[in-house]
Amino acid sequence: METLSPAEQERRRHHQIRGIFVKACELLEPIVAGNDTIKTVSNFAMAHMVQDHFPDLTPAEAHIVVVTVEKMHREQRLQAILKKQS
Repeated sequence: METLSPAEQERRRHHQIRGIFVKACELLEPIVAGNDTIKTVSNFAMAHMVQDHFPDLTPAEAHIVVVTVEKMHREQRLQAILKKQS
């Protein structure tokens, strides 16, 4: 049986997102927190903000960032990431 190297075992595909994710969380955290009661900023606008700050991301990658940050906020995991990086 052939063993795979760690690079071959990696299932995640968007490695560029991993490099900017914490900074994107810091950027989007006040917005997603404010969107709790009334959605004041759309996902499209947040994805555009992410692309403005991280121009190397594709539109699809920016959308992945926004959706993930929103999910982590709903699950109350976003603050843990931000505190860990402080």
